[in-house]
Amino acid sequence: MQHSPDNAAAQPAASFADDILAGIEQAAPISGAEAIECDIAPKELPAGADLHGYRILRPLGAGGFGVTYLAEEDYLARRVVIKESFPDSLCYRQADTLHVCLNDPDNGTENYHWARGNFLKEARILAALDHPYIAKVYSYFEANNTAYYVTEYIDGLSLGELADDYARCGQPISQDALLGLMVRLLDALDYMHSKHLLHRDIKPDNVLITRTGLPVLIDFGAARESYGDLTPTFVESQGFTPPEQLRADGHPGPWSDLYALGATFYYTLKGKCLPPCHQREFFDKAEPLASDPRLLVLYAPAILRSIDKACRPLVEERYADAAAWLADLNESALAPASAQEIANASLPRA
Repeated sequence: MQHSPDNAAAQPAASFADDILAGIEQAAPISGAEAIECDIAPKELPAGADLHGYRILRPLGAGGFGVTYLAEEDYLARRVVIKESFPDSLCYRQADTLHVCLNDPDNGTENYHWARGNFLKEARILAALDHPYIAKVYSYFEANNTAYYVTEYIDGLSLGELADDYARCGQPISQDALLGLMVRLLDALDYMHSKHLLHRDIKPDNVLITRTGLPVLIDFGAARESYGDLTPTFVESQGFTPPEQLRADGHPGPWSDLYALGATFYYTLKGKCLPPCHQREFFDKAEPLASDPRLLVLYAPAILRSIDKACRPLVEERYADAAAWLADLNESALAPASAQEIANASLPRA
């Protein structure tokens, strides 16, 4: 199925993005630990460190499995993002060499090599992707006894930040902007899923909005080959992760990424997350978007219903793939809510 997201009726979500971006100050560098005499260095590489033709500018973030840096490529003089494999329960950084060393070489070697191998497999998979709304992987390499991959630097802010800024301004995202984001991100997922890949961690913080208002999917640390890698690895972002992704006997598929994308748009419009998925399976207290009279005044009911359908707790009630969701976002979906629909939604829920 061929999609032409940039020819869609929806316009880029840039109506407020430029103003918001212009008002956001450059984030301050993450401060390192005070210099002390010790063989163990801080987890993050220091600013100015040279790494395989790149110069570290500052850390952007860190988790239990890795560190992400803003860096500059020496040869092309461009900014990039570098992700480092660093499972901190298994290793530490040596002060004099900045090499990554095992906490317990006798017992941790196998797990550490597995983590590094899996990280490089992720890099190879992502380097083969070529889509305008998926962050590009430029290269990957090994150094400092660990592994790295280099991605494009997206000059923008996350969808979560953008939604929060819209809320602070008291200005809801327009229907055109919302539809533009939906169509483009669905096109990106349709492409990914056609390669038998699942993202598995879609959430507002993993969607960046460029200065031109276009969305880009980032952070594929949880990505898996949906038909090739069936090893259960449980990744949860509460309020965005579908239930089947958290069970050993679950069967994640394209519908799982669509749940997370639906939950992301739910947050964008409501300003709050869906309840945890394990609660929703037994008693779903989430208010459907299409039942919110405030939203019905702003957005076509068909658009709201499509988001509600994508993030239903039961797999069989969701869209099976991105193409099915896109098919529901046709011109007829743009019809505004009738006065009766808005009035019905205003009635108390049973």
